[in-house]
Amino acid sequence: MEKSSRCIGIFTASLDDGYQSTIWRAIEQEAHNRNFSSISFLGSRLGSPIASEASSNMAYHLASDQNIDGLIIISSSLATFFSSKDLKEFFTPWESLPKVSVGMHIPGMSDITVEGSRGISELVEHLINEHGRRNFALISGPAGHEEVISRQLAVLDTLKSRNLQLAPELSFFGTFTQDSGIKAVDQFIESGLPFDAIVCHNDRMAQGALEQLAYRNISVPDDVSVIGFDGLEVARYSQPPLTTVVQPLRDLGAHAVALLDRIMQGEKEEHIVLSCSTIIRESCGCGPHFRYQPELTEFPRYVSASERQAIFDLMILVRKGNYEEMIMHLNKAIDKTIAESGTVDRWNEYLSIIENNCIESPVANGASLSKLMGAARAFTGEKIGRYQAAKRIMTEASFETLRQVSAMLAGTFELNEMLSNLKKGLELFGIDRGYLVGFTKKPGRARLLMSMNRKNSETPQLPVEFNHAELLPAEEGQVWKRGQWILMPLVYISEPLGYLLVPIGIVIPALYDVLQEQISSNLKGTLLLEQIKSHEQILAEKVSLRTKDLIRTNRELSNEIKRRTELEHEVMEISSKTMERIGQELHDDLCQHLLGISLLASSVRKIAKDNHQVDVEMLEQISHLLSESISKIKTISRGLLPIEMEAHTFLERIEALVADTRRYVKVDVNIEADPSFEIADTDRALQVFRIIQEALNNAVKHSRARLVTISLKTIVEEKERVCYMASVVDDGIGLPERIRDGALGLRIMRNRASIAQAELSVDSSRHGTTVKIVIWE
Repeated sequence: MEKSSRCIGIFTASLDDGYQSTIWRAIEQEAHNRNFSSISFLGSRLGSPIASEASSNMAYHLASDQNIDGLIIISSSLATFFSSKDLKEFFTPWESLPKVSVGMHIPGMSDITVEGSRGISELVEHLINEHGRRNFALISGPAGHEEVISRQLAVLDTLKSRNLQLAPELSFFGTFTQDSGIKAVDQFIESGLPFDAIVCHNDRMAQGALEQLAYRNISVPDDVSVIGFDGLEVARYSQPPLTTVVQPLRDLGAHAVALLDRIMQGEKEEHIVLSCSTIIRESCGCGPHFRYQPELTEFPRYVSASERQAIFDLMILVRKGNYEEMIMHLNKAIDKTIAESGTVDRWNEYLSIIENNCIESPVANGASLSKLMGAARAFTGEKIGRYQAAKRIMTEASFETLRQVSAMLAGTFELNEMLSNLKKGLELFGIDRGYLVGFTKKPGRARLLMSMNRKNSETPQLPVEFNHAELLPAEEGQVWKRGQWILMPLVYISEPLGYLLVPIGIVIPALYDVLQEQISSNLKGTLLLEQIKSHEQILAEKVSLRTKDLIRTNRELSNEIKRRTELEHEVMEISSKTMERIGQELHDDLCQHLLGISLLASSVRKIAKDNHQVDVEMLEQISHLLSESISKIKTISRGLLPIEMEAHTFLERIEALVADTRRYVKVDVNIEADPSFEIADTDRALQVFRIIQEALNNAVKHSRARLVTISLKTIVEEKERVCYMASVVDDGIGLPERIRDGALGLRIMRNRASIAQAELSVDSSRHGTTVKIVIWE
């Protein structure tokens, strides 16, 4: 056969179940026979509520027309929670690829399925007719699953045809797992309804039912008969051996590859249906079964081409009476069957075909046909025993290897050490090539963490970042297009970590799942430790930066203390000048006033003494001067007392300030105020009042203003935030340069604004000065 460079992808939901692993092995074997390379994307059940399973399904999205030429989907294992419609929608991204669905029909693609309704109906009839069962219980798969619906209808229709019914309490929808069988039996027993037969939609659920019935001290088959579906090898060795419907699992896998090959060559969509058979064992109530059918003369449907040829060759050797050649040829034929399918017990049937076809022919060399066939059967029995023992030893050895690998990985905490131990562990499994890829935080990007191959086990350039749609960096090439490979997603709960790409080489497929979980856990732990170290480094850098910030803040604080000290000196200076001003005003103004009053009073006393009469005009003048003195004292005290000591509104205080100003200066001062303007916080109100007071004083003394306008406005914004805006605007010549450059009065105004948590702006030019204060409520 001409060598092909085509690579096929395989989607399967784990390999820890005999159903998936048997079909998968058959696909890989047939792909190898046709010189196809392959890559198996080991995901999980689509739509699974289990976080780790849902995360594992990212493996499917790594497949594309960039890395495979065709796709085989073991749909019946993927679709535990999906219908055919859901599957069609899910596989839309792979629309351009030739595809074959195994086990379920998906609209728009070729498929290969089985007709199992007849087989399950036959077994239900067998339980009714041969064992008198009448009270049936049913353990189904997920509701809505295509195979579940057809098998359920077959059971219900068969019972209906025999005037039997299935009680709703004795019907259980599971998930095709062994645990479902256990839960179903508990439900049936707790219902209190009698049941004497359990029909299971697959062998795994039947195994769970057998286990729980035994735990509940219910005898199978004396009290309850149990039947399954699939025909897995484990069903043959259950206690008791399971009566079941046998699916042609290996044929499903082999025909799927052949069908995909035809589609990749341009042929039309096909839909192939294979038939199932039944096998009677002890779980239904029948006696021990031995695969011996002395009347068998025709080849069974499942005989392979190599087995057919070996049977013809053995017929010739039996007729020749050549015992040694016959045993030698039989040994090779059984070894060939072991390599192809592992179902060595079928040779008991093949020997019956050989015997029945040779019974009419004389045996040469005086040999006895019965003795030759007896020897052949004895050898076959021994061969089957040796095969089972070898499988057991191989399984034990594989699990021992897994234990060693787990111990090696569990004892590492550094990434490089973990990767080194992983290489050694893979080599213990006989795997000398492999690639570990980790996802980055950038969408669609990954980095190659580990590369091992026959030629060069060390790759110093790692890690290498690349687009994970390419599976591996360009430097590594498309290695999966040479041989058979498996891609295992590495996830921790709901977090995808990356994937491991290795050649197929582990004897027990279920170990891939265990190894996948082990590597995922250790990789997560190692990455967490790296993350902690990285965080420690980042923390150290942040501490260093924070220390610098604290030093800078301390310096700024020292400057602030210095500034506050200077401000205190300025306040003391202001206080001193204020006292001087008050003293000056008292001395130059009020004291002169009082002196004049004193002189007038002396004159009045003298006149009264000399003339014995009072000068009324002089008394009125004394009264007027006293009133003016009282007014002057109030003006001085109003500038000194806090405004909260006076029970007035803010506007009234401003009006009083303006009235005092008008009394002593010839400046027109106007007030434009909203009636609602009122600052609730008295401390903030005091600071704003002092700023307005200082601004008005500057306008009068320094700007030479003729008109000053004090504006008090209340502004309500869209988000219902309230703003109070006060302004003092004059038409003078502006503040002198020395004052604008940061005179004491302006610095105090800014300090007051800071205390009031207000925004202060001072705009002064030769056209006038505007002082604005804004407070947000």
